[in-house]
Amino acid sequence: MSDSLKLSREEIIICYKEDVLRLLKYLPWLEKASGGVASRLYNGEGIDKCSMAVPVYDSTLLAFIREVQTTDFINRNYVYTFSRYRIKTAADELRLIESCSLQEVSVLGDILSKYAIRGQMKGAVWSEGVQNGVYLALLNKLKELMEIRKPLA
Repeated sequence: MSDSLKLSREEIIICYKEDVLRLLKYLPWLEKASGGVASRLYNGEGIDKCSMAVPVYDSTLLAFIREVQTTDFINRNYVYTFSRYRIKTAADELRLIESCSLQEVSVLGDILSKYAIRGQMKGAVWSEGVQNGVYLALLNKLKELMEIRKPLA
């Protein structure tokens, strides 16, 4: 991005703060669920041995993904960011999340986009973001960058 196109700190916060606030309501759930399993396979009654098991996702995870999909963070061209930063693993994503500045908030959005968009084709990707801690790290970083205080319950 050229210097003339760089947004000021205040402009970035104005652009993303509402979306971040909507996503932060999932932070308490992610703090509890992160590192765990947010889906299971339904093998119950009515499924015979030649039927395919159906994945069942945590309802809060699905609500979070639906919320993510309505934000300005979603970028269908997220793959270019993954290529530019040579992101191959969740560990690479976590390292990049930790090092991002407010000026690089679109990079955080691209990581979030990967999970939201790829999960539409392969649902297990949605759960991976909980298991590997990427969602939690992303929300904590966005909260830090936007200097948002934890809302009083």
